[in-house]
Amino acid sequence: MTPTPAPTETEGVDKDAIIASLVEETRKLQATVSNLQQKIAHGESFDTTFEGSIYSRNLVTNGREIPQMGMPAKHVARVIENAHVCDFNPLLNTSSYVNVTSEDEEKAVALAGAQINIADASVYPASIQLHNVTVNMIANLWHAPEPPEGHDYVGAGTVGSTEACLLAGLAHKFRWRKWYATKHDMTDTEAVRPNLVISSAYQAAWEKLFRYFDVEAKIVKPNLLHDKMAINAKDLVAQVDEKTIAVLLTVTFLDSGILGNHYNGNYDPIWDINDEIGMLNAKKGWQVGVHVDAASGGFIAPFQEMSGKGTPPFDFRLPNVLSISASGHKFGESICGTGWIVFRQREDLADHVATTVTYLGGSSDSLTLNFSRPASGPYVQYYKLLRLGKEGYMQKVENQMAITAYLRDFLRNLSHPNGQKRFQILDGGDIHCLPVVSARLNPELGLHYDDKDFQHALSESHWYVSGYSLGFENPATFEFEDLFTDVDQATTMFRVVVKSNLSMGLAMNLTKVMRDTLIVLDSLDDGYESMKARMLALNAKKQVLTELPKVQVKEGKRMKALANTVMFKLHMERKKAERSNLSGYMVSQHAC
Repeated sequence: MTPTPAPTETEGVDKDAIIASLVEETRKLQATVSNLQQKIAHGESFDTTFEGSIYSRNLVTNGREIPQMGMPAKHVARVIENAHVCDFNPLLNTSSYVNVTSEDEEKAVALAGAQINIADASVYPASIQLHNVTVNMIANLWHAPEPPEGHDYVGAGTVGSTEACLLAGLAHKFRWRKWYATKHDMTDTEAVRPNLVISSAYQAAWEKLFRYFDVEAKIVKPNLLHDKMAINAKDLVAQVDEKTIAVLLTVTFLDSGILGNHYNGNYDPIWDINDEIGMLNAKKGWQVGVHVDAASGGFIAPFQEMSGKGTPPFDFRLPNVLSISASGHKFGESICGTGWIVFRQREDLADHVATTVTYLGGSSDSLTLNFSRPASGPYVQYYKLLRLGKEGYMQKVENQMAITAYLRDFLRNLSHPNGQKRFQILDGGDIHCLPVVSARLNPELGLHYDDKDFQHALSESHWYVSGYSLGFENPATFEFEDLFTDVDQATTMFRVVVKSNLSMGLAMNLTKVMRDTLIVLDSLDDGYESMKARMLALNAKKQVLTELPKVQVKEGKRMKALANTVMFKLHMERKKAERSNLSGYMVSQHAC
């Protein structure tokens, strides 16, 4: 009999399992070595420049997850600075109303405020007092009625004027609901939906009120060419009504006037609206109030008046004005998002939005939607009010209006080579208006480019103006409609906001760039229409090259399938362009 061989050491051992285990161990070791190398490089990066660190060549985040390891503070700051470099130069941005200049001392004040949660009055009583003093100064600027002795004016600093508008809307809504319930012997919880009568040139803040707080929008459209977007008081008040539909009623609780609309800076005639509302209330026995949305005009109109170039009274001197809101970060000159709301009185108005908190070690009153918030806004606004004073604000506004007049005169006097005027001025002029120039390319010229194209071409020289078409989504119907009564939604225009940083020297450069840009646009064979078509074709070609590797079909069908896909998309893009008269396409900055 043949003897059975003795078993070897490897017999019965799963070689594949051993190999897999070794591979896994190797992978772990490699990961450990890589991690150690990263830590070494990370440690070395603390002692070198950004350019000499690993962060210069590597992405610091994948855009979705927090990085595994932290970075040196100086390198994090550099990463953020590098990102900001890709933005437009804010000093050449005339599209926005937001202030972009500050002093070193102001930045230090903002930083100090950022570390303070102003909601906690028991810990930061001095900061609360500074906030209240700021409200007092602004309320006094707007001629609010003198509060009872020993009390402050009624108002609050907010994160921005949107929050201020929402607070005003809620206070008026609850005031109306209480009045309406008493008048109709109802409880204030019964289903009655109020509305707000407002110009179609409203700020976006009011759309939030309509959507978030169940308020119907009753839109009144002004005209563009004759009244320059200022609403007619009689047209506005004509929408105020009380209609009963079963248990649901449509009742107006608030009229809103805009002190400087964002399209062209023109003021609504608050003084006329006040008179019309007063007569209507007396006739109907209602208590409709007026809110003044002074997001931009709240820190312009008072100083125009002080210099003898202002409007009739627009503020609390008018008896039906119950609340005023404004942005501190626009012409209030704050460098951080800041809003202000001031109420005529606390009783049956601000009381409706006031809350008291006692769990922070004391009793804290709040008139804001946001509870926790930094003190930066009140701090910086207080700084600016003390830094400039009334005289400083007056001089600043006069400077802005003078530069605005220079730009307006330039546009008004500029002629096309055929002798016709280049532009049609659409703003309110030197009075009853913000420091804003609004215009449109003269439609009689029949140009092959529009105001949006003008905006894009100007950006080639780093100037950014705001070009837009005159349509809006009606919040009551959700239909896209004409913004004004006398021009359709395809009409375009542009505006230049003259902020405090826009000096006469910069304004002269802007006019030169405008003149040069128009010469280039005129010289194009088919203008932007052909350029847009070329861009569509170029994008289609790029799409073909991108999609080729992804399509898993036979060679004979591949090109046909791609062509059909691209042709269909291109067709839809062209149809979309035709519907909007080609006004909605942005042109690459390298196109002109």
